[in-house]
Amino acid sequence: MSAVRSVRWLLAGCLSVLLALGGCATVPTSGPVEHHTPQATGVNSGVDVDPLPPADGASQLLVVEGFLHAMSTYQPNYGVARQYLTEAANRTWKPESGVQVYADGAPPTETEASVVLSARVTGRLDAAGSYSPVGSDAAPPKQDFGLVQNDAKQWRISNPPSGLLVSRYAFTTGFVAVSLYFSDPDGSVVIPDPRFFAAGDQAPEAAVRALLNGPSAWLAPAVRKTVTSGVIVTKVSVDPVGTADVALGGAAARLSPEQQRTLLAELAYTLTGFDQISAIRVTADGSAWRDDQGQAIIRPDTFSQLSPIGTVAQRALYVVKDHKVQRIRDPGSRDDLEDVEVSLPRPEQIAVNRAQDEVAATTNSGTRLVVGKVGSDKLTVLRTGESGLIRPDYARNGELWSPAAAGRTELAVFKGGQRLKVRFGTNSVPEATIEAFSVSPDGARVAIIVRKDGQSVVGLARIERSEGAVTLSGWTVLDLQPITGNPGAAMDVGWASVTELVLLQAGESGTGVLRVSQDGATSADIGPSEALGFAQVAVAPQRVVVARKADGNVYRRDGEFNWNLAFAAVDCVVYSG
Repeated sequence: MSAVRSVRWLLAGCLSVLLALGGCATVPTSGPVEHHTPQATGVNSGVDVDPLPPADGASQLLVVEGFLHAMSTYQPNYGVARQYLTEAANRTWKPESGVQVYADGAPPTETEASVVLSARVTGRLDAAGSYSPVGSDAAPPKQDFGLVQNDAKQWRISNPPSGLLVSRYAFTTGFVAVSLYFSDPDGSVVIPDPRFFAAGDQAPEAAVRALLNGPSAWLAPAVRKTVTSGVIVTKVSVDPVGTADVALGGAAARLSPEQQRTLLAELAYTLTGFDQISAIRVTADGSAWRDDQGQAIIRPDTFSQLSPIGTVAQRALYVVKDHKVQRIRDPGSRDDLEDVEVSLPRPEQIAVNRAQDEVAATTNSGTRLVVGKVGSDKLTVLRTGESGLIRPDYARNGELWSPAAAGRTELAVFKGGQRLKVRFGTNSVPEATIEAFSVSPDGARVAIIVRKDGQSVVGLARIERSEGAVTLSGWTVLDLQPITGNPGAAMDVGWASVTELVLLQAGESGTGVLRVSQDGATSADIGPSEALGFAQVAVAPQRVVVARKADGNVYRRDGEFNWNLAFAAVDCVVYSG
């Protein structure tokens, strides 16, 4: 092995060790603080170790190790990785077909006949970059690389995987997570479609190409049908100030002004998901597209009305304390609560709409759902005589979702005081006890914790709307074991961003708080000591996570390591919107 290659492999090993080490923290000197060191798996550390072609006379094991390394770093057509293959394997290998992500800690092993990698696959990317976790109960596949010697007596791989095969560590450092955004059917909001792209200068162009190809099969029924058939991207470049120049061709020049506007918004929200991009400039056949004010430089705030998370002002913290609804008077304060003038008799679990002029509450030990207008004595009873009503939730369009522990058949949705029909499409929410429920900020998805056969399951369902009805379908289970290593039961759920969930999870020693991407690709342990025994979490985009104990004490997360006591004797805590 050459000296340069040895240094590069040593650097890669050192980076693995350094990233595996936990951080240190100082102990707070005042206040009721819970100390906690988070454990996280991120994406794209920005560290690149260039792959090298096979060394002359390399052993079978070194050839496989070099091939695995070459697959983990993007090159055009993966030219370096192909040098490790036989001529026949090189002709048939398709790295663009997808990615298998395997667990760390399982290096390839040399047998008498070949080299084999036997490691549990934790997730897969399809050809479009959509991630899906692989259940922890799946048997570890064995990849026999089929080493053979060529005419020059050099070992080469005759049996590569169908696409890319990368370790979990290589995935987190070699791929970047970016959501594509598509307009909803009404054109009122853009909805994210999480994807992963190999890190590098080519990634923004790959994201534009994927956007033009349309949404994933899972999201497609909930978004507007694509109008980009025949539109191609010829080049994407990023200037030093962070503006991405997007050159389109094909049918782009024939799009209507409304179609151009929609695509501009989708491109702006998509490309600014890259750290290095803050704005876009789009041309079609050399002609610049402009917004309604005639500007060619486009940012997401150009289309702020389409934001999937809305504004920070729409998300205030509310509590139920002493049988009253209260809210934080000043968003910058910690515990300055004020009463909300709303007529609700002994509220239990509450929800507050985005406009903060309406509060819904369960009462009478979860047998009634009532709605009160802020500043008014008016009270509307929406459900009564039904037991097991759990915390309601408002969608961005004003819908009030009222789940019940009994299961999906007792799920009710109201809009404008009218009860909508709730339908269940193919592969929908299972018949099981519902323990927690949260509508996504964009209103297109819902996260649900169900319990069936004694097991707690977290899943996502897609929301499709029609006149007077909503349909839940596309049920997808989020398997926590592969990404957290903790099989504990999920207790509560909320949306920390438009694509990330915060989960309250019960373990052997208490409860923990996790931040998990909706596709199960990444997770971070953000909770305090499990011994605190949290019973509920409240979370909203761009707001701090807070959690309530069964005794009513509420803690807020103040930075990476600290959770501080905010207030006591609280029965429920939620964010509006």
